[in-house]
Amino acid sequence: MKNQQLKKLKYTLSRNKSLKRKKLINKLFKHGQFITQKPIKLVYLPFDFEENEPFLIGFSVPKRKIKKAVYRNRIKRLMRESFRLLQYELNLPEKTIMMWIYNDHNLADFNTIHQAINSIIKEYNKRQ
Repeated sequence: MKNQQLKKLKYTLSRNKSLKRKKLINKLFKHGQFITQKPIKLVYLPFDFEENEPFLIGFSVPKRKIKKAVYRNRIKRLMRESFRLLQYELNLPEKTIMMWIYNDHNLADFNTIHQAINSIIKEYNKRQ
């Protein structure tokens, strides 16, 4: 039964779920809570927004930490892919805005990022 339910889930991360509005981003960083698991930090805020999505999400790699754009883009791709695979493990009681931030000077591989995002999601679920 559970396998049939998993097959019905779509593991996509559409553009509709992207956090783009500057007002929401400012509100997130001003009032949000955070969870850190090296090398990633999650800043989140339960907030009711107009879109019909359960969450809005953004990924960031600071230029001060990773100088070259190709490496910043690679890390963002790895973070998006990891979150895409784990998004159904996230228990959201209400609409939430969240920003995933890479917080290390060294490049990480997919397994490191995946484990960090997985442990952050578990910690988030405990807090709810």
